[in-house]
Amino acid sequence: MQEARGFIVSAWDEAPRRRGEGVPSEGRILMTGRLEDGRSFAALRRSAGPALFVAAADRDAASSALASAFARAGPSEAARCCDDESWTDMAGRKLSRFALPPGGRGRALRALEGAGIQVASSEGRRAEEELSSLGIKGPVLIRGEGKPGRRVDAVFVDPELAAWDPRASGAAPPRLRWLALDIETSREGEVVAVSLQGEGASGEVLFLPAEGREASAPGVESFPDEVSLLGALAARIARIDPDVVTGWNIVDFDFPVLIARYAKLKLLFDAGRTDDPVSLTERASGAAVLDLPGRAVIDAMRLARGSGSRFEDLSLESVAREILGEGKSVASRGEEKMEELERLRRDDPDAFCAYCLRDSELVLRILAKTGLDELTARRAALTGVSLELAWTSIPAFERVYGSALRSRMIAPPPRTDRRVSGAAGGTVLDPAAGMFPQVLVLDFRSLYPSIMRTFNVDPLAYERALHRGPAAEDIVAPNGARFSRESGVMPDLIAEYAAERERAIAEGDEVAAHVYKILQNSFYGVLGAEGCRYARTEIAGAITSFGKKFLVMSRDFFESRGMRVLYGDTDSVFVLSGLGEEAGYDQLMASGRAMAEELNAEIEGRVKNEYGLPSFLRIRCEKAYRRFLIPRLKSSLGSDEAEGEARGRAKGYAGLLLGADGSRSVEVKGMEAARTDFTLLARLFQVELLGQVFAGAGEAELRAFCEAELASLRSGERDDRLVYRKTLRRPAEDYASETPQVRAARLLGWTSRRGKVSYVMTKSGAEPIEMRSLSPLDYEHYAERQLLPIAASIADAIGLDARSWFGKAGQIELDFG
Repeated sequence: MQEARGFIVSAWDEAPRRRGEGVPSEGRILMTGRLEDGRSFAALRRSAGPALFVAAADRDAASSALASAFARAGPSEAARCCDDESWTDMAGRKLSRFALPPGGRGRALRALEGAGIQVASSEGRRAEEELSSLGIKGPVLIRGEGKPGRRVDAVFVDPELAAWDPRASGAAPPRLRWLALDIETSREGEVVAVSLQGEGASGEVLFLPAEGREASAPGVESFPDEVSLLGALAARIARIDPDVVTGWNIVDFDFPVLIARYAKLKLLFDAGRTDDPVSLTERASGAAVLDLPGRAVIDAMRLARGSGSRFEDLSLESVAREILGEGKSVASRGEEKMEELERLRRDDPDAFCAYCLRDSELVLRILAKTGLDELTARRAALTGVSLELAWTSIPAFERVYGSALRSRMIAPPPRTDRRVSGAAGGTVLDPAAGMFPQVLVLDFRSLYPSIMRTFNVDPLAYERALHRGPAAEDIVAPNGARFSRESGVMPDLIAEYAAERERAIAEGDEVAAHVYKILQNSFYGVLGAEGCRYARTEIAGAITSFGKKFLVMSRDFFESRGMRVLYGDTDSVFVLSGLGEEAGYDQLMASGRAMAEELNAEIEGRVKNEYGLPSFLRIRCEKAYRRFLIPRLKSSLGSDEAEGEARGRAKGYAGLLLGADGSRSVEVKGMEAARTDFTLLARLFQVELLGQVFAGAGEAELRAFCEAELASLRSGERDDRLVYRKTLRRPAEDYASETPQVRAARLLGWTSRRGKVSYVMTKSGAEPIEMRSLSPLDYEHYAERQLLPIAASIADAIGLDARSWFGKAGQIELDFG
């Protein structure tokens, strides 16, 4: 018997074959992936079949109903009660589990419904549940005989499967093979070029020449028509045999176009690891789901969007320039881009093919530079979901939580239409407006996961307490939600992930440390999300109510010691250190660490005294600012509030951040410089003006700086910074009022389309950058609506009035709402 180690890329159910009177035959699970030695593999395994759970009191009645339903089936295809298994539901009620033959779930449900027996839970024995029952989350140990396959290197039939932990065995997980794909189409929608880049495809372009002008560059193959090009494409992907096919906007553009063209030309798009064609389905949410049998399709644009990084916009050009420092070979947009590509295809086919290939090359380089390719595989391996779902929150959480329940012999609950109000926002302490010296930021480390771990805030603990009724020993959250003290699932998961993260940090494995961190932090939002079967308004509210309790406690701790708290938000407290200007980074941080240590001891004592529990809450001194600025609320600008009483703007502040290496940098949070819907002109201006203020510039210097910036704007030196990028959540035609972004979208001809539109303000109004007229740019708009409000807000915080710094623009009436 052979033994091989690999990574499962895709797993799915084989449709059961039916015979006789509709009784399904034995079903199978198919899975494909990559072995440790680099070979691709497929494994076929008999499915254990689905199962249903009923209340233990209904066992005999259910046995009778199911026996009648499967009376004409053979012994191997009858329902079987598993009396030797001690299952319960989440409330603790005893259940009886009935194992069913593959494909028999529908028949069993109808039989039980007819007998008036309620099903408490069910297992579809889908591929993911089968792997979950074996503890397999991606890495897998395969024991069996592997034979050469037609579309994979090795095929295992009915092998033994077991979970494999590469880190525990001192091995690296198999390296998956990624292939980037990009297509180019004509105005008529015809596919005229496809580029393939990745291992096994070193820069290939399939090209349909215009007017007989073939390309001669290496790696380019010309075809006489679209039919032959597309036929070669499916065969080429199958030959390269990637595990993951990626591209920029590939799920919403490239693959839908290809699927439509194959269908129109009556071609079979069989680029997967089976003979089944590539398919596209649309979920109720409107999201497109691609099925490339045996492979994963991962949209690189979606990875970038979900990575947490902020980009000017999500075009490949913008993201590539920000991450790689270079962009596409043709950077124009809209009609101008279409005309340029038509010219290149006709007159310079080598340049056209190079443009197509570069899009694929940039995608792989972005994924490699950011580590998003490895992060995706590691997150999938941690949660057990497929690669396509690795960055989702609800499917990943449900897989992890459901597996933990099954390991305790607890049946996961069925989905319900229970309303969940959503995860509430964190507590905000009223900010004080102004500029302050020597400010410390103390931050709770993983506050919400620590709360869940400390107070057993957990769906299972909640259901147990709810079913049993109030008891004196319950853990009661500030919002009134009650939790049993019996060990919940969430505390164990968080403790496991925290330990693994510390281990990864100690080993220098930044990828694993990041994966564990973001997974833990996603738990709170999931528990307040309506689409999650474990979500409850009361559970999400318990977490935030505990968060408020300890944030307020932290404020009171500092104020009782004569220190001023300037601001607080969810898990952070901003404290005026009280140290003089001579105090540097080391002295400030030492003071902050001492305060954090004292506060942690007080929190630990309070948790023990009030709840009889050990505390996992830990606050630490995270940052020190030499100068710290909180703008006044926009609605109060120009009011007669005394400086000490002025309310600051929540979620928006800036500071001169001190570094351990002696560095100083301007950090902006929540203000215009941190928001991509403001122009680059405004964002850079705000950072530079703040730098002047933090450096101690006087009013004359600040006025001179603003006047110079205004002059540069009016002279055209800032024209490359004037683009607005705003998102339309609805189709342009659905808006009653014509805002600048709606006007720009309508000029582009958007009707049913929604998304991000880029435009500039001209003397004629908003114009999309793809369709600029000869109308000059409206510099006064930018002076009055972008520069002046920013300067006025900063100046107000330091007791100045910026309107006079802008000459004529400064005479306008400020409208801050």
